Amino acid sequence: MGNSKKAVFKSALDFEARQLAVALQTIAAQKALAVIVKTALPAEIASHVQHCVQSGKRLLIYTETASWASQIRFFHTDILNKIIDSGQNNITSVQVRIALQLNQQHRNRTARLPSEENITMLRNQFKEQESGDELKQALAKLAKTLDKRIKAKA
Repeated sequence: MGNSKKAVFKSALDFEARQLAVALQTIAAQKALAVIVKTALPAEIASHVQHCVQSGKRLLIYTETASWASQIRFFHTDILNKIIDSGQNNITSVQVRIALQLNQQHRNRTARLPSEENITMLRNQFKEQESGDELKQALAKLAKTLDKRIKAKA
């Protein structure tokens, strides 16, 4: 009866300082890479570099949108030359990625409803259909539902 289960969860205070030091060292290295990358870019583009992470022999540069990512890609060779000049010969390629913002992850999506002309055309289509009773019923139900949604939206 003296057996007790060990807790799986460790509080932050239970960790040795070594892991925290490694994490802080990694963050400092990423910030140093970001500074090098930003010096290789024009000021208006450099301000859109969010993070730089080394992954093997690749440098991953994160930015907020695809348009800024394409602008950064134009300076691929300048970035690599600047990194080599800084003494980091272990990076051989650059990849630019888009970092998702927190508000982009849970965006509310709404349905785009067809115009009233299209709904009328749909309604007329099922009136002209002679064969396939299931199809007639499905088209009639769809037209009725779309009518309700258009009226509720207006």
